[in-house]
Amino acid sequence: MRHLLTYLFLVFSSMSFAIPQAFFNYKIFYTPDQKPYIVTSLQFSGGTYKYKNNGEGLQANVEITQVFRSGDSIVFFDKYLLSSPLMLDSIVDDFYDIQRYALAPGVYDYELVIKDMISGELVSGNQSVSISAYNSKEVFMSDIDFIEDAYKSEAQNNFVKNGFFMLPYLTNYFPPDVNKIAFYFEVYNAGTFIGEGQPYMITYSITGFKSGQPIEGIFKVQRQQGQVVTPVIGFLPIESLPSGEYDLQINLIDKNNDTLISKSVYFQRRNRAAEITLTSLEDVQIDKSFQTLIPRDSIPYFLGSLMPISPGYEYETIRIMLKGTDTTLMAKYFYQYWVTTSPILPYEAWMRYRAQVYYCERNFGTQIKTGYETDRGRIYLKYGAPDAMIDRPNEPSAYPYQIWQYYRIGQRSNIRFVFYNPDLVTNDYPLLHSEMQGELQNYRWEHDLHKRNSPFENIDNGNDGNSLHYGGNSGVYYINP
Repeated sequence: MRHLLTYLFLVFSSMSFAIPQAFFNYKIFYTPDQKPYIVTSLQFSGGTYKYKNNGEGLQANVEITQVFRSGDSIVFFDKYLLSSPLMLDSIVDDFYDIQRYALAPGVYDYELVIKDMISGELVSGNQSVSISAYNSKEVFMSDIDFIEDAYKSEAQNNFVKNGFFMLPYLTNYFPPDVNKIAFYFEVYNAGTFIGEGQPYMITYSITGFKSGQPIEGIFKVQRQQGQVVTPVIGFLPIESLPSGEYDLQINLIDKNNDTLISKSVYFQRRNRAAEITLTSLEDVQIDKSFQTLIPRDSIPYFLGSLMPISPGYEYETIRIMLKGTDTTLMAKYFYQYWVTTSPILPYEAWMRYRAQVYYCERNFGTQIKTGYETDRGRIYLKYGAPDAMIDRPNEPSAYPYQIWQYYRIGQRSNIRFVFYNPDLVTNDYPLLHSEMQGELQNYRWEHDLHKRNSPFENIDNGNDGNSLHYGGNSGVYYINP
């Protein structure tokens, strides 16, 4: 059985078309009688499944198993078969599945198994799912769910909610061909705390992920009236939004102009109109201060050092250049990067960053990896120096490890990263777990950290293998680095 990556969004990311691929996401909502339920959404990558001709067209068949555990007990188990829509030719589309499960508040170990019933291939994944109790003391919001499409419908199925068919959008990445960001959420208790039928406003905006500053010209207001549960569909245009990392910001404002709730969700945008492209570099004239500072044989090294601070969609552009030998093109890209990202003082910005790159080389580099290629170097360059750090090279039963804490990253506070050294030889220290969205999240990180010589009896207990051995303090240091 092949295992999925345990991120906030489970992504079946193998590029082999023999292996089934899907995107998974979940959101938490509440019923009018204050009971929580989880909505699980799956998008199956159509081209990675096998199809049979049933006489009317091509059709895939998958078996889906969803399991929620609490400790040693299975709280909920669901196994069912799903058939894709009929495909009329060999060009197949993605297909979807949505399920809703009523679960009591708590933290669950969630397991997902998908089996292609025609090829027999399986993939599976696990992650921790937390469900909070209904908050009866104030106005609050559900999770924010990205959607691809929405329209009125009287159909009765799991894709229809409050009279609207909604097709889920199961990633937080918006490519160039997407010109709007659409979303769904619910507001609870507005009727109680604002007043039944009383007016209030919901504002939508986009802020820079790192800066927290609002993006000019992207703002909408929606008027609502207080009720027990208020379903909301909103959207914002992003045609002119440059490539980068952002937060969708939602605020609830009462008639006195007081903000009652603020909630945000992270996303990435790629916009070709704002990118540095290889063809756009032909006429770039490099400033002499850059030319004299970077020896020709160092250009590939410094170009590669931009990857930790570049958007993910620029990685391939940099990799293509690094595979070649055109150092002039590399130098132009490098120079244009700093002119674009720091137009006022590009040279000074580069000098500050260069000092950080050298620091990572001295402290995190290995015999086979440069400093910025290691996970610690990448995190250091991307987010800066940690505010607190614990280094435990000799804890009993544990591999050497470090815990980095950041008091604030963008709009997020108290973010921690766990690095460990399982080979005990190199200075690599790969990332084991993080609370940062978009980074590796491994709810069983303490299992992996302490499996050096500790047996585990229950793989579904996130604390097993950590609490029962001598000198194990990783959990304490994780809370208080």
